[in-house]
Formats: sequence, C-alpha cells, structure tokens
Amino acid sequence: MRRRTFLASALTAASTTAAGCSAADSRTEHTDPTIKTDDNPRDDGKYLEFLKDGTDFATVGVDPRFAPLPDHFHTSISHPEDTELQSHTQRFVALGGNGTPPQLSLQGPFMGDHEPHPSVSLFREGTAAVVEVHRFGEIANETVFIDLPVTRWPESAGRLVVESTVKLVKPGLPDRTHVLDGQLEFEVPAETETGE
Repeated sequence: MRRRTFLASALTAASTTAAGCSAADSRTEHTDPTIKTDDNPRDDGKYLEFLKDGTDFATVGVDPRFAPLPDHFHTSISHPEDTELQSHTQRFVALGGNGTPPQLSLQGPFMGDHEPHPSVSLFREGTAAVVEVHRFGEIANETVFIDLPVTRWPESAGRLVVESTVKLVKPGLPDRTHVLDGQLEFEVPAETETGE
C-alpha cells in the first residue's frame, strides 16, 4: 500500500460533490470500532480500528498534537488495497469552552502530478469545525494523511471530540460499499504558566 501525504489549501478547498452510489450497491455499516492509543507515550494519537469478519479492515487515526493546546490535527486513513476511499467527513468539537468551534485551516498544495485532485470543504456547523473530502481522486487507493493546523482553540475548552465517517468502495459487480463510523475523545492538558 503506497503512502502519500494528503494536503490541501484552505483558499482552494472546493465543494464539488462526488457521484452517489447506485441503488444496486451492497452496503455494510461498521459502527463499533476498537479504540487504540499510540504506541509512543509522547504522542497523543488515538485510532479507530474497524474489523471485518474478525480481521483488521481499516483504521482512522487522529493525533491532536497538544503544545499544550491543540495546534495541529493529523488524520490518517488506512484501508485494504482492493478498496477505494470515496468520501470522508470529520467533525471537531471543543467541549467545556464558550460553545464556539475550533478554527482550522488546510495545508497545501495537493501533492501529485495527476488529476483528478481531491475535492475538500472546510466549514463550521454549530459547535463543530467540519472537514469533508468529497472526492479523493488519484490517492483514493492509498493510505491518506491530512494535516489540519488549528488557528484558534476556544478559550477554556478542556476536551476534544472527533466524529469520523469514512466511505470505502470495493469495486465489483456490484460495488461493495463500507461506511465506517466512530468517535474519539481527547483531554486537553491544562495550560501552565511556566510551560515546558
């Protein structure tokens, strides 16, 4: 499985939607992932691990990089080589603050020389900052990495909730669609006067 960093520019984030699945598609929903933490104790990353028939199927990871407040949200999506990423939605909610969502940006530009490039939207919805990838383009069959710098974290917010929905397609007759749903929660370290 090839790996390539998936980066986007906030100014060029598009809102083009990908074509929907046909009515004949076979659809499986995965809504009970196992939550794992990063092996490195210095990292804050957590992962949603999805199983299919008792074996590893796909993983969605988030590393919020506290310093001491979140300054980057690093997302990764790994999936089988015979599947393609169709869409991805993440909602970032800061709890315990003033009710405003965190402000995020998308780093860019896209990597790669071939089209189509991924199509991405970044917007606010209520108390959530939302990132939607409508089309993955040439990197649909790869492990994907998304870097989201945090430009403002809500004052006094002490928890982060990240809701993720990923749609994978295994081409065939008919196509088989897998929808992965899960949620990760993080405690934001208390900011100290002296720092570290």
